[in-house]
Amino acid sequence: MFRCLSKLTIIHCLKIGLPCLPSLKDLSVEGCNDKLLLSISNFCCLTRLCLDNRRTYLPIPSRMLNRITSKTPFQSRITSFPEGMFTNLTFLQTLSIWNFPKLKELPNQPFNLALERLDFFHCDELESLPGQIWESLQSLRFLGIRYCKGMRCLPEGIRHLTSLEILDIIGCPTLEKRCKEGTGEDWDKIAHIPKIYNYSWI
Repeated sequence: MFRCLSKLTIIHCLKIGLPCLPSLKDLSVEGCNDKLLLSISNFCCLTRLCLDNRRTYLPIPSRMLNRITSKTPFQSRITSFPEGMFTNLTFLQTLSIWNFPKLKELPNQPFNLALERLDFFHCDELESLPGQIWESLQSLRFLGIRYCKGMRCLPEGIRHLTSLEILDIIGCPTLEKRCKEGTGEDWDKIAHIPKIYNYSWI
């Protein structure tokens, strides 16, 4: 069943797990759970993966309002991803990690050589990016770090990403200062990148 499925979008199915989908290339998930995250490493043909834990904006019927409590899982409480989650995704070109406010760390393991776009958005408690992932990202062209207010610095490995064309930093106060042209502590790590968007310059 679904052996030919190539694109899938899942929206707030918080108890769902996924079967084997050998042809899946494009997966978008809005509202994640541990079971689903564990299954992602099985989708070896993925070229695009978007994980989004934003609050739902779907209208809520009035009869359901009295059921909403502080335990309602509108916002992710995920603090880390499973080890090995990205290891088998050897064809992945785009990875977006959005709205994980409690995410504190990423798996400290190599990604894959095919990744061209890596995008973080509203990961408030993510303070740094692991050092080991950069050696395998020689095809990376775009790195976005937006509204990750806890981000403290860039790893040393970013200076070796010779294919990186665009670095986009917005809403990360400490990181913006460290990446300020000429004077920032991390400027020498990124000076080789052709296009740097850093709102601290404005």
